[in-house]
Amino acid sequence: MDATKCMDVSQGLWTPQSPLPTRKLLSRLAARFLSAWRAGDLIPRVKIVYNPRLSTTLGRACLENLRVELNPRLLGEHPEELLPTLGHELAHLVVYARHGSAARPHGAEFRRLLRKLQLPDAARHRLPVEHLRRKRARYLYLHRCRQCGQSFLARSVRRNYYCLACGPEMEWDIFRAPNSPAGRVLLTRLRHSAGKHS
Repeated sequence: MDATKCMDVSQGLWTPQSPLPTRKLLSRLAARFLSAWRAGDLIPRVKIVYNPRLSTTLGRACLENLRVELNPRLLGEHPEELLPTLGHELAHLVVYARHGSAARPHGAEFRRLLRKLQLPDAARHRLPVEHLRRKRARYLYLHRCRQCGQSFLARSVRRNYYCLACGPEMEWDIFRAPNSPAGRVLLTRLRHSAGKHS
């Protein structure tokens, strides 16, 4: 990308070789973008924040409250993406402020704003993010009939099942363990030990 215009907007305020800008500096950078698009009326209303809960997206625009949220970790790893991301999200806010929700998110007006500052209009980045994806914990559940001790393992809680021997009025005792070989062994032992004691 030829980021000449984009760098012109930030001239003297910030470069990718500097640490990530403070919120105050982000607001000043945003003011320069908005002024270049003749949207200076939005400057006092737009809020720029870092959101550490963002995991694989560089940033997002919260349209109704005119707020841009940036991913501090991903931008810390790729500071050269800060200005294009800030410009991209601010362009969403400008289009929304001018045209409301009727405007297409990446439509002609949005692309015109980005072209004016020679910013890319791609909707998604291609940065490596696998190391940032949160691993969802997976579990196994032992369901044991409180009345007769019948049991089974499942990958989710099955409250709508009932024991055929005891009928729909029965109740389950449910035990959870990680879905791993050790977790399976633990639940299997628990399952068999209940059978010995009943």
